[in-house]
This record gives sequence, C-alpha cells and structure tokens, in this order.
Amino acid sequence: MNTKKIFYSKWVFCLLIIVLIALLVFLYKHFLIKKYLETKFYNIQAKTAALEKENEEIGEEIANLKDRESLEKLGRRLYILKKPGEEAMVMPGELLATPTPISQNTEPTNFFESFLNKFKALLNF
Repeated sequence: MNTKKIFYSKWVFCLLIIVLIALLVFLYKHFLIKKYLETKFYNIQAKTAALEKENEEIGEEIANLKDRESLEKLGRRLYILKKPGEEAMVMPGELLATPTPISQNTEPTNFFESFLNKFKALLNF
C-alpha cells in the first residue's frame, strides 16, 4: 500500500507541474497580447492626434479661403491673377509655388563613390 501512495503522489505532483506550466504559458500569452494591444492603441491615439491637428489646419485654410482678401492674395500668388487695369510682372522664381533648393554639392558623398569616379577618370584619360 505504501508504494501505491508514493506512486500516486508522483503522478499528482507531475499533473500539478503540468497544470502550473500551462497556466504560466497562458498568462504569458495574455501578457504579450495585452502589450501588443496597448502599443497599437497608443499608435492609433498618436495618429488620431495628428489627424485632428491636420483637420484644424485645413479648417483654418477653409476659413481663410472664405475671406475675399485672402482669396485674392492666394489667386494673385498662385495663378498670377491681376485686377482689371493692372499689369502683371512675373519673375521666373515666382512661377513655382514652392521653390526647390538647388544642391551646390556635386562631390561624391562617400569614399567609395570618390574612388570610383577617380578610377573612371583614370581609364578615360
């Protein structure tokens, strides 16, 4: 009878260990899912805040476009409009709504490009 008790207690102990491991795995998966959802929630909150700010800016633009004077200024600037009797003078830089900066640096940015350009120049004489 004594050996059956020992054998029985080993099985119960193993069963308890298996249940404990299963519980820990379940809790760990639950923790990972919670962290994933929190991260996703904070990303959505940040995106919502950015979209709300953009919405406010667009609302301000709409309010400015309803104002006749600001609409006239925008038309003069973007579409080179003029009032009757006025003469319009257009400068080449004013044709672009947003001028793009011209890069003055034509030199290679890293050692490999510099070496390759010198090697090409050497081959072409």
